[in-house]
Amino acid sequence: MQQVRALHQARGRREQKMLLLEGTHLLQECRRLKLQPQRLIATERWLVMHSQLLASEPLQPVSPEVLAAMATTDSPDGVITLLAHPQPKQQPPQWPCLEAPLVLGLDRVQDPGNLGTILRSALAAGVHQVWLGGGADPWQPKVLRASAGAALELPLQRLDSLDAALGLAQGHGAAVLAAVREGGMPYWQHDWQQPTVLLLGNEGSGLDARLLSQPLAQVTIPHDSAVESLNVAVAAGVLLLERCRQQAMAGPGRGESPAAELGR
Repeated sequence: MQQVRALHQARGRREQKMLLLEGTHLLQECRRLKLQPQRLIATERWLVMHSQLLASEPLQPVSPEVLAAMATTDSPDGVITLLAHPQPKQQPPQWPCLEAPLVLGLDRVQDPGNLGTILRSALAAGVHQVWLGGGADPWQPKVLRASAGAALELPLQRLDSLDAALGLAQGHGAAVLAAVREGGMPYWQHDWQQPTVLLLGNEGSGLDARLLSQPLAQVTIPHDSAVESLNVAVAAGVLLLERCRQQAMAGPGRGESPAAELGR
């Protein structure tokens, strides 16, 4: 039990090279992504109800009380999956080998729920790469749950900072957008179908001033002044899914994006 509980913390995950995934949905995502769990820990009731999810990995039946003591949630649904830690060694940022990639850069996003929700929106929006400049550990259980498994599927790179990554993006001719509370152009005026990097900042302080001093464009989500600013996870969904909207509006055979039409 203590070995499993150690996976609640980053140090335990690094030492054991293992992740703790809680709940049936994350196990289903492992199966869909053809990831091989190292061990399943489940209650007898869960095993009876979900026998179709069992495979060849070691299985440890436990009582509901023991499972609850191992889990991070108050009411676990009956199964814990232990998965080999996918964290690669820290390396220089890499640019996706695609014609028009969409890359998300996160500057010190601290809240695990926010990070998980952002990653879920990023997967829904077709993001090709996520650069993590500090902030919450994407492999902690709360992030994995909030991302609904997206953290297991997205290409993630942890970086010391985003500075070098921005130079890489600009060297490939990508537009770099910084999401700011006010003063930027309305986000829909950008042509999101071109190679784009979107930068989102820390919940309290926003983007680092050093990043904002670099040559980039600033975008804003216009909203009622009754609210000072939007939650970073909410903003991420609005901004990233604009690419999908523009692609749908353009449709097959149209030569211009909605953003280009707005500029007429």
